[in-house]
Amino acid sequence: MHILRIGDAVMATNPFELFVDYGARIKCRSKAPQTFVVQLCDDYGDYLPTETAIAGGGYSAVATPVGPDGGDVLANETIRLINEIL
Repeated sequence: MHILRIGDAVMATNPFELFVDYGARIKCRSKAPQTFVVQLCDDYGDYLPTETAIAGGGYSAVATPVGPDGGDVLANETIRLINEIL
């Protein structure tokens, strides 16, 4: 992941296609006035499902080696790094 601050705005990149819950969590807990979550960076490109998505089944919830625990780590570390640079 990469975190870039431009004035009051922050861009946070990650290599996944996030389920909405993760992006919303990052934006809501960011202290930046504007937070942009940029997905599918770094040539990885897997889904990052939530616990709810896995319970519901479907391709996007099971077709990835990284699960909700990894999603929690990604969201929490992204938030931590964003708030650290402000």
